[in-house]
Amino acid sequence: MKKSILTLIIVFASSTLILKAQDTTRVKVLGKNLVTVVEGGGKGNEVKIGNNSIDIVDGRDDSVKVRVGRKALVISDGKHGSNIELNTLNDQEMETWTGHKPKFKGHWAALEMGINSFAKVNYSGYTPYFMDLNQNKSFETGLNFLSYSIGLQKDKRNVGLVTGLGLTYNDYRFSNSYTIENNSGIVRAVELSDTDLSKTKLATTYLTVPLILEFQIPVNGHEKRIYLSGGVIGGLKVGSHTKIIQNGDKHKSRDDFNINPFRYGATARIGYKGLNVFGTYYFSTFFKSGRGPEMFPFTIGIGLLNW
Repeated sequence: MKKSILTLIIVFASSTLILKAQDTTRVKVLGKNLVTVVEGGGKGNEVKIGNNSIDIVDGRDDSVKVRVGRKALVISDGKHGSNIELNTLNDQEMETWTGHKPKFKGHWAALEMGINSFAKVNYSGYTPYFMDLNQNKSFETGLNFLSYSIGLQKDKRNVGLVTGLGLTYNDYRFSNSYTIENNSGIVRAVELSDTDLSKTKLATTYLTVPLILEFQIPVNGHEKRIYLSGGVIGGLKVGSHTKIIQNGDKHKSRDDFNINPFRYGATARIGYKGLNVFGTYYFSTFFKSGRGPEMFPFTIGIGLLNW
């Protein structure tokens, strides 16, 4: 046990380096720069934590400045005590702090909510209108949890590509007293009694991947940006089920219902700060070809809490 602990200490110590040269001290852990201290620089003493993510400057003018992301806290001594200011840094100020030009950052990671519907519906060979929706209760909820941006300009950050991952949950609430079933590889309508029928719906869950071209228009001194974007979007179905609530009882049936396991389409969005409006139309039919009525899903909605 003692040998194991000693070995662990030696490995950690060997992976941690403290380098000092010309009044600059760097602490590295596992080859990564953890802390950098610059003494007696032009702005006073500076401390950088991580990859320029946090800066602390002890200025020669009796001020202390702390930057975290685009927020800067400035504490300075005045005639009537200490002054405290919290500012949002613009692009030029960020470059002064970090020594690097800000990178393009696209908009995909967000919580999205929208209304589901179908276009170009063709019931030929099937029970008419059994997939008609109650639009007031047919919602999409999306959690775009991963975003990756690629800038396409050398000296600016106004145009770029955006991709990532998301989970999209589509709730299709039927307006008629029907549900659906997979009958010998064909989607069939199952009529339900109207007696105390409070809900009948179909729900799907997709893993979503976009590839979007985004244009940003700087406003308010480049601190905020209006963005317009459009591109392609694909999805892999990870689940589907029907749900019926009748006479106070709940019935849920899980099946693929011959719903297309892959879907692809086009998406467009326009936004500002933490809010956007989007529309998505899928070129792939909702059901597999020849296995259900022909229809093409689309969604119109808003995105909230972009991060």
